[in-house]
Amino acid sequence: MISESDILESFQHLVENQFQSDLVLVGSGDDAAVIKKQDKNLIHSLDISKVNTHFPENSNPEDIAYRSIAVALSDLAAMGAYPSFMTIGLTSDKKDIYWYKQFTKGVASIIDDYNMKLVGGDITYGELNVCVNVFGYPFKEPILRSNAKPNDLVYITGSLGKGRKGLLDWKKNKKSKYISDYFRPKVNFKKSKYISSLASSCIDISDGLIKDLNSICKSSGVGASIKLEKIPIINDINDLSYGDDYELCFTCEEKYKKDLNQDDYIQIGIITSGSDVELLNQDENINLNKEGWDSFI
Repeated sequence: MISESDILESFQHLVENQFQSDLVLVGSGDDAAVIKKQDKNLIHSLDISKVNTHFPENSNPEDIAYRSIAVALSDLAAMGAYPSFMTIGLTSDKKDIYWYKQFTKGVASIIDDYNMKLVGGDITYGELNVCVNVFGYPFKEPILRSNAKPNDLVYITGSLGKGRKGLLDWKKNKKSKYISDYFRPKVNFKKSKYISSLASSCIDISDGLIKDLNSICKSSGVGASIKLEKIPIINDINDLSYGDDYELCFTCEEKYKKDLNQDDYIQIGIITSGSDVELLNQDENINLNKEGWDSFI
C-alpha cells in the first residue's frame, strides 16, 4: 500500500543536491527548510489542508483558515523559529462571497495572534483545499531532527488527544473546551523559544507521537524508549498515534533537566542506541500502531 512517506522519498533525489548549496542549508526531510541570508537564516515550510481529509466540509470558514495556517506555523515552532510572513494558495468551489469574507476573518485572526504578515497568494476554482507557505527566523539556531543522541531525555510540551477529542465532540454537537484545540490549535512559539538553547532535536506532534518520535530517531540514527504511564492522554492509548496535537516533542541532554519545569515540559522517556521507538507499560513492551496519521491510508 502506498503511503505519504513512500511518495516523499520518491522526490528526495531532486533535493539532495541542495545540501551542497550556499543558499539552502537544510532542505527537504526536516520540519522546514533553512535558507541562508546575509544577516540571518530564513526558515520556510509548506502545508496543504484538504476538505474532508484535514477538516470537515461543513466547518466554519473562519476555522478552516485559522486551522490551515496554524498547522503550517507549527512546523516553524518545531524548528525553533518564529513566524514573519506567509502566502496562501486557495482552491475553492464556493460561489458565495460571504464564505470568502468569513475565511478572511480567520486569516486576520491568526495574523493578529502571531504578529505576522500576509504577503501574497492565489486562488483557483476546484475542490476546497488551502496551501500555506510560512516563513520565519530562528530564535537561535534551527533545531533539527537529526541531532538526538543516546541518553538524551525525551520530552513533550503537553497532553495528547486534545485535537482528537475536539473533533469527536464537534461531530456530536457537544459543547467542549477541546473543540478549539482542533479548529484553532495553539502554536507553541513560547516553549519553542525556551528550548531553542537546550534541545538537541525537535518535531511537532502532528502525525502522532510514535510516528513523529520515530522520525527523530530515523534522522538521528538512534532509538527511543518511552513509558506510557508518563504520557498525559485525554482519550485512550490511541492518542499516541492519532496526531493533530501540535505539541512539541524534543530531546535534550540530561544536564538540562533542572531547567525544565515538569508541568510545562513532560519527560516521557530516553533516547537509546537502538533503531526503533519502544513503548513500555510497567516495563512491558506494548505493540501500538506506529504508522500514525497518513492521508493516503
